[in-house]
This record gives sequence, structure tokens and C-alpha cells, in this order.
Amino acid sequence: MKFRFNDFEFDCDTLTLFNAGKKFSIKEKHAQMLAILLLDTDKVHSKAELLKKVWPEKTVSDQMVFQSIGHLRALFGDDAVKTFSRKGYQWQLPLESVNQQANSGKPNHTPEATSSHVTSEPTSNNADNLPWFKRALGKIQQKFGY
Repeated sequence: MKFRFNDFEFDCDTLTLFNAGKKFSIKEKHAQMLAILLLDTDKVHSKAELLKKVWPEKTVSDQMVFQSIGHLRALFGDDAVKTFSRKGYQWQLPLESVNQQANSGKPNHTPEATSSHVTSEPTSNNADNLPWFKRALGKIQQKFGY
């Protein structure tokens, strides 16, 4: 499955990252962690789960998770991955699921569907350019005269 966010596109099957259409180098373990986070953006992934999935049958310290999350934040921005104290990590950037393109090494730019954490797309008026929660707050304020 492929996902697009910001200027990046990531293929979870091949662990390949593209930036602005060009292949971008990322370490395998960081790519595996990114795939886990992108494939289930609604879930808060615990350190134990990430250690088990990214480093199976290998004993490594929690520091490996911290380093990988730090690397992902360095690549995609501090807001890309949220830390939930004593719970784990969750992907935060808006995502688009991307159609697979047969035998192509380049990313496909046709969105298939939107995933969680996606704000509304802009439409005809300025109110629709705001994130959904700001529009909802504005409607509540109008209704109750705030």
C-alpha cells in the first residue's frame, strides 16, 4: 500500500520513500517503523509492539525506538509523530492512500481515498479552507452568540 503526505510518497510493501517524485534514502528499520505507523494511523503503537515488529527475535533496548522516532521526526517534522506518555506513538500528518501503478518506479499521483487525520479539502468558499474543527467551532459560536 502507498501513502502520500506532504511532498513524500511511501510504499509500505517495498519500504520505498519518494520525495517530490525522486527516490529518497531511508534506513530499513526506520522504513519498517514508518510502515507500521502509516498502516494504522488510528492506533497508538506501544514501544513493546514496535520493538517486537521491527526487531523480531532480537533483544534491543527501548533506545532503538526513540532513535527511530527521532529520525522520522527529523525527516517529516516534529508534528509527524505524536508521543502519548506511557502509551506509545501515533502518526499525525494528513495522509492520502495512492493507487498502485503497474511496473513503475515513480510514485503515482492519483489519490484513491483519504485516510484518518486528513483535513477537509478546500472548496469554493473561505470557510471550507479551515480545518473541520474550526468550522464546527465557528458554527457553535454563531448558534449560541459567542
